[in-house]
Amino acid sequence: MSTDERRLLAEAEAALPAVLRDLYADRLRGGDLVEEGGRRFFALNDTAGKRLELRLDTAPLPEGSLSRTFTNTTYDRYVMQLSDRLPPERLGQVLSREVGELLAVRDRAAVNGTAPRENLLASGATLPARPRLSEEDLGRVGEFNYLATRMNDASAGAPERREAHDRFSALIDESGLRPVSPAHDTAAHSVEQYTANVRLDIARPHLREPARDAMAELAVPIERLGAEDARALGEARAQAQAQARGTQVSALGANPSFPMPGLRADGTPIPREELARAAAEVAEQRTALSGRTLDALRAEQATLPEGRYPQRQIMIGGGAALAGRDPDVLLVDARGRWHVDPIEAIVQSADQVRHLRQSGMGDPYQFADPQQRVPLPALQLWEDTAAARGPLVDGRAGLGIGAEGRLIAEITPADGSSPVKVEVQGSPLVATGIPPEIIPGANRQVPTVPEATGVLAEHLTAAGTPEALRARDQLLSLPAGEGRAAASLDALADPRVADALRSAGDPRVTGAAETLRATAAWERAVAAAPGRVLMGDEVGDGDYNPRAANEWVIAGVGGAAIANAEIILQANPDAKVSMVGKDAPFVLKNDAQYTALRRAHDAEHGGDGRLVTYSDRRLGEVGTVTAPDGQVRVAALDDQGRSLGIEGDAYVACLGRVSRLPHALDSVESWARESGGQVRGELLFDKDRQYLGYRLEFEAAGQKQTVDVTGAASRMLPGNVFSQDDMARLTALDPKTAPAESGNVSAGFMATALQGSHLARHRAAEGGPGGPSTTPASPNPTPTGPAATGRAPTGPASAGPTPAGSTPTGPTPAGSTTAAPATGAPATPGSGNPIASAARRQSARGSATPGGPVSGSAPGPATPGQPPRIARPPQPGGGGGAPGR
Repeated sequence: MSTDERRLLAEAEAALPAVLRDLYADRLRGGDLVEEGGRRFFALNDTAGKRLELRLDTAPLPEGSLSRTFTNTTYDRYVMQLSDRLPPERLGQVLSREVGELLAVRDRAAVNGTAPRENLLASGATLPARPRLSEEDLGRVGEFNYLATRMNDASAGAPERREAHDRFSALIDESGLRPVSPAHDTAAHSVEQYTANVRLDIARPHLREPARDAMAELAVPIERLGAEDARALGEARAQAQAQARGTQVSALGANPSFPMPGLRADGTPIPREELARAAAEVAEQRTALSGRTLDALRAEQATLPEGRYPQRQIMIGGGAALAGRDPDVLLVDARGRWHVDPIEAIVQSADQVRHLRQSGMGDPYQFADPQQRVPLPALQLWEDTAAARGPLVDGRAGLGIGAEGRLIAEITPADGSSPVKVEVQGSPLVATGIPPEIIPGANRQVPTVPEATGVLAEHLTAAGTPEALRARDQLLSLPAGEGRAAASLDALADPRVADALRSAGDPRVTGAAETLRATAAWERAVAAAPGRVLMGDEVGDGDYNPRAANEWVIAGVGGAAIANAEIILQANPDAKVSMVGKDAPFVLKNDAQYTALRRAHDAEHGGDGRLVTYSDRRLGEVGTVTAPDGQVRVAALDDQGRSLGIEGDAYVACLGRVSRLPHALDSVESWARESGGQVRGELLFDKDRQYLGYRLEFEAAGQKQTVDVTGAASRMLPGNVFSQDDMARLTALDPKTAPAESGNVSAGFMATALQGSHLARHRAAEGGPGGPSTTPASPNPTPTGPAATGRAPTGPASAGPTPAGSTPTGPTPAGSTTAAPATGAPATPGSGNPIASAARRQSARGSATPGGPVSGSAPGPATPGQPPRIARPPQPGGGGGAPGR
């Protein structure tokens, strides 16, 4: 943290108690700063005596956003992030808004209330179909109350009071509380005055008396303001217009014509009871589009000469990164992860991922209550809708170098048809998700057999003895795949070779040997107990038999371990699960899954005893033992190979992941390295210093190719490409991206969707995927005028044709815009999950390169373009002045 950030944080910690005292004393008490577990936070109590924690922090936030608050109503922990460029004089106003919004989120969660889909206090003449205050609106009320208090603060100087006065007036404009059309435009002026009256009538009960008095004075047309107030408002409007012109591209993204998924074809929200059918319909439409895209590619291929392929810009992989999906780019996506995961919902509640709406990916509150986990069919609906916005192939793709140095993508379709190839134009985008898991006992610095072999071959070459060189040649000649680790150990068995390696003094050599031994042990266990020794991803992909065993050992106590425990316990009512590892990370104790699962199944938490957690154990390779009945059982061993006394009939490894390049790039990486070239990496940031992913440059034989990596894949940097400084920078950024108290992680769904939307906006500003896609971190002008709201632009960042029957217009959404997938055909009859069934075909491991109305909406049919169902506005010439005057 820089000196300026520390100073800003200290000033914020000093200012917050005053804000609480002056504006929220009837809601919150206490306010002592507590340091606990490496965290520093305010310990507060509500009027019922319930404790809540509020931590302040600074972060690089997008342009136009001065703050944001992560809400965890499940555990009453909150993180309020302030832009590291926030002018100190704005602290009080920003803190007042965020506390007001936090309390609104908390109040709604306490009664399991619905979240409005649109903000009421927004500029424009259109009202929501059901006008009511959103959480953002109630935060805006907090701003009004703060500024009114400041306007009347006798201890403040005249310039400070005047500044608060002018900010209050500008905020009235931004909140749609006065008409902005000139009085001589009678029709527009009358409608705007009417909507301003409606908004003010709804907001007034929440305003304190000084704010109500200020509204009576200032919430009038500019023609009725005094000369000084009119001049200040005119300047504020001019500045706001200039800022809006400067941020138009970043606010709207690549193409604003796509609304957010979640609507029927007629524009009405998909009710929760229709979610499964709607998701299945969109999945079928996606599958059909994939077939049509393949037909088009093959037809074009038939017209091309030998050795040439259709030319396409391409994105490989999807998931939450589809929030930034460019509809002009060919998407190749295996429909893995959430399409095949047997879990019923993600581990976060709707409140914990409420910022997801800002990405345009989806509205979590549409399909989940505030403290309810968001169901997987919602994610499937969102992802499939975004995927089908442009040409796509369901399947996997690998990149390679073809003739004349062209970058070629070989696509293996999920439908089992023959592969197709495309010549890649521009820099391809890879978003294939988190990298593979590490084998128990493998060294984290040299985690794979190919890396271990490379390290050992290097040192055997340096040793130079006949025995060392002979062992090196044996190592390098061994075929890849299962059995290579054991064969490598045999090649190194000569004591003279072992002595040569020991003399190297390089810890990587020791690590390489550990990885070979751990991998050989894993392969022996897999062979001895087929179907019962699994990587966590096999369980997470549903590629296992939950009835293969009743006693399960899960190596690890992190997020993947607890998710797999839930999957197994739900799928097999007779199963018992033992989780073994170090202590669970703090973030796990904040999500909506962990504590609930332990309360249900961990006897120490009052559960049924089917889940036992063994903490503070350091695990090594997997072990096997033979039971008296002759059956092979699996055992947890420590890092010295000693039994921990924990055995089972099945073993699942969830010990973290290998930091490596995506598999889709294996061939390109091999081409560069084997040709004596280089692989370089560069972290990508936009002008607001938002992390977009990383860029790879493969160079060899005078040729160069670049690839961009985003999404969860970009959160773990391969050590053979990136420097320790790069890794440290990303490590420092991760808790800003997803604070642990929120129950989120930087590679999670919400963070990835937001990253995807930032990337799409950035590419749009830079001229599309064919243009530059990285901007060095540079100073970002901070809004300083009274019209700056401190709120980031919201809405989808990617676009394409609007679904039939939908109308992507209407009121400003509460943190998002809305969208309508075309979901007209009835669901295909059949048992099971049709989405998982379709997706699992392409998620299997093989030789292919991995690569009624909704809550919160108005009742009855209503399209976004309809006028609000409230009293008819006055006609021109019918009066309609501001109320109370």
